[in-house]
Amino acid sequence: MKIAITGASGFIGKKLCDFFQRDNHTPVALSRSILASPEGLISTLEGTDIVINLAGASISKRWTSKYKQEIMDSRVLTTRRLVTALNQMAAPPSLCISVSAVGIYPDSGVHGESSPMRGTGFLTHVCESWEQEARMLKPGIRLVITRFGVVLGKEGGAAPLMLAPFRFFVGSIIGNGRQGLPWIHIDDLVKAMQWLIDHKQVTGVVNFVSPQLTNNEQFSKTAAKVMHRPCWFRIPAFVFKIMLGEGHTMVTSGQQVVSDVLFHGGFKFRYPKLEDAIRSIIS
Repeated sequence: MKIAITGASGFIGKKLCDFFQRDNHTPVALSRSILASPEGLISTLEGTDIVINLAGASISKRWTSKYKQEIMDSRVLTTRRLVTALNQMAAPPSLCISVSAVGIYPDSGVHGESSPMRGTGFLTHVCESWEQEARMLKPGIRLVITRFGVVLGKEGGAAPLMLAPFRFFVGSIIGNGRQGLPWIHIDDLVKAMQWLIDHKQVTGVVNFVSPQLTNNEQFSKTAAKVMHRPCWFRIPAFVFKIMLGEGHTMVTSGQQVVSDVLFHGGFKFRYPKLEDAIRSIIS
């Protein structure tokens, strides 16, 4: 198959491109310059079987007003351009997978795909606006919206930053440690993408999270155990408010999320347990 991918140069995009190439598919990177040209975008999409929309600026920076707009625009405007092009095509791809995030859910409770509850912060607003653009896709194209948890992997994503303090014996619990930390190993994410492609009956929202519900304290203690390091400290939440401004919510709050679609659909995780996932990263 010919698979077009936005965000192909990022950590997840590179992994997906490598995986698809090994499986004899042809990944096509939709660069910013291609996305900026309506005619060029439609031309590039001609003959593709699947589109995967991963584009979005990193949220792991200080959220100034200017950067918050970049976080929003990089997701919403990219998705809008992509959907507009697909809607204009006479023979569009049969499947569009558009990424979102578990930040759409509130911090309290446990949420599956059918949960109607929404959070109240900036990230929830981003996710809602992002998904709204994807849902403008015309009928006839199968749409799946994947809500990612924290993606763990050796070569990128959040894991190197999250595990670095433990390497230097300063690993800690953040705040009260009870904030949810839904996660998925990059190998399982890639496999789940192929699973979505193969299971043509699946549409709508799919949470990309491991089966193990985890909070910050559990993550920190598991990392300390696997890396044979202490976990003695608690860093008060106000420290991150000073360091990150509004962006402190990335680490001081979090959701508890399950994937009913993957679980009931029979998807087999390679890394269902956090301890095994961390071992694979540091090995």
